[in-house]
Amino acid sequence: MKKIIVTGARGGAGASICQVLREAGYAVTSVDRVATGADGPDHVQLDLADAAGVNDVFAGADGVVHFGSVPGTDQMSVTEGFHNVAVSGFNVFQAAKNVGIRRVAWASSIETYGDYREHPQLPVTENSPLTPPSIYGGSKVLLESLARDYARWYGMAIAGFRLTRIIYDNDFGRAKLKQFVDDDRLGYDSLWSYVDARDVGAACQAWLESDLPGAEIFNIGAANVHTDTPMVELLKKYGYADKPVGANYGTHETLFSSKKLTSMLGWKAQYDWKQILG
Repeated sequence: MKKIIVTGARGGAGASICQVLREAGYAVTSVDRVATGADGPDHVQLDLADAAGVNDVFAGADGVVHFGSVPGTDQMSVTEGFHNVAVSGFNVFQAAKNVGIRRVAWASSIETYGDYREHPQLPVTENSPLTPPSIYGGSKVLLESLARDYARWYGMAIAGFRLTRIIYDNDFGRAKLKQFVDDDRLGYDSLWSYVDARDVGAACQAWLESDLPGAEIFNIGAANVHTDTPMVELLKKYGYADKPVGANYGTHETLFSSKKLTSMLGWKAQYDWKQILG
């Protein structure tokens, strides 16, 4: 049985990633700076700013899934945001290198793309322009570059997932999804895209089990949008009417494309928003 470290394990996505990997037979050590009364011996409370502590926890593991940063930096200073995302990410990459871990999956962000209304065309693919609007997105772009260097320098295999809106597998996550389903205005900034946290876990597992080399970046989102409103109507209503859209897109098909992930890793979202809401 292989040992996998999951950082950010107390977050909404991290909990599902741990569950997916454990159900697949992995020995998972969960890491988070938050502890709960229910923590067992397979959980380590650790701030990823502690580089020496990260090295110690990673020793003996076969792979790392790094989701241990805040989902946004609006409520903190620019300096705090940079340290939380970029410095902690560097500590993870460096510790993995130090202890001989060669496969890493980590959370990049849809925010690396900035405002899609400023893009020359749709859909959004991994080759779309990167125009991050804040230190959060900028730090993710820096880590994507650093991952390419670590792969080149040390022969590591590192996959960054540009995550769209994650739907957590809990009551809070489902309630938030329903808000977005009920009000189209709440989804325009991410092109009404979403992904279930359990599908994120499956993508991380697929990377850990693959033999693909180097550093890769993958968009990850469900195949459809979280609304019954046709995409053409949404685009006209929310400022995208002048954007050229590639041919052969379905009425409710997302314009945040995960086709690279499907092609290279065989991943396919298993959870549709209607199924999630029951």
